[in-house]
Amino acid sequence: MKKTEYIVIAFVNNQVSVLNRITSAYLKRHINIESLNVSESFVKGISTVVISANTSADTIEKVVNQLGNIVDVIYVDYYLQSDLICKELGLYKIASVILDERSYFEYILNRSNGRIIEINNDYIIMEKSGTRNELEKLKEELEKRNVLTSYSRSGIVVLHRESIENMFQKVS
Repeated sequence: MKKTEYIVIAFVNNQVSVLNRITSAYLKRHINIESLNVSESFVKGISTVVISANTSADTIEKVVNQLGNIVDVIYVDYYLQSDLICKELGLYKIASVILDERSYFEYILNRSNGRIIEINNDYIIMEKSGTRNELEKLKEELEKRNVLTSYSRSGIVVLHRESIENMFQKVS
């Protein structure tokens, strides 16, 4: 069984326990969630749940069908990354000794399109948005230089290429 990364997007009523019921569908099938993001949607009272996981097409279809049966789920579907506009945010805490190699630091900053958030005597906080691979590449490069002291990455934030209004009309 070939595993592929699928991104499930669900529009849900903003109610207590909806997220628990959604993640339970993954738990029951022993699917590890790689990324989870819940945020307000463009409609008041409706939240967008974005879950990324590696599984088979058959399994993700079963999960989506199960999620569609949850009362507070208004719309749910699954996608490949190529179907969506996807970004993540990475925060990097870098030891200030990197400034001893100022040209290298400027090179890293410019090449990665990073942005400085904070600088003090002990560390630099750098922010970068991009794909998961881009964020991981930068992390690995900083680790090789032994200057990365901490790292955090957000879950996937997505926008549909297709009009949301068209998607909701399919449901009606």
